[in-house]
Amino acid sequence: MRTIVLGAGLLFFLISTEHSTAPLHIPVITPVNQRVPAFTYRSLDTKVHNLSELKGKVVLIDFWGTWCAGCVEEMPTIERLYDRYRIDPRVAFVIVSQNDTLDKVKAFVAKNHFNLPFYYVGTDAVPPPLSPQAWPSTYFISPDGVLRGEYLGGGDWSDQSVVRYIELLKQKYPAK
Repeated sequence: MRTIVLGAGLLFFLISTEHSTAPLHIPVITPVNQRVPAFTYRSLDTKVHNLSELKGKVVLIDFWGTWCAGCVEEMPTIERLYDRYRIDPRVAFVIVSQNDTLDKVKAFVAKNHFNLPFYYVGTDAVPPPLSPQAWPSTYFISPDGVLRGEYLGGGDWSDQSVVRYIELLKQKYPAK
């Protein structure tokens, strides 16, 4: 196993270059209650999208990178969750690559045959409270446009507890 240590100011991140064999944990989503700021991102065809276009839906935003082992590891579980909701008009997925080039993201998607809705921001700044403090970072926005939950790190998103959480957000916080 080869480990790379990256320094960012006083923060250090360990990135393993080998795929983990440990099972992913069931994510325990931390409650948040904050208005979501304006946020733009680009689809793989370079079209600009605004988060405000998704108001009225539960939105799962996952910030990831091709360079992040935990991000790559959790992606199949996000795909399984997406398959569960792909035809639900009240749920949207925004899988946002950060610190990657468009070509790297396209190659990753093609190689792995994912059907998720992938987007990218490159090195553009992401406004708080959506600004990731770790990768991957996953956020849940309720239909009323409020950030309701976050999880930092890789997780098993196909777990039934996540389905129950999304269903709760759909029922408890209807669009205004």
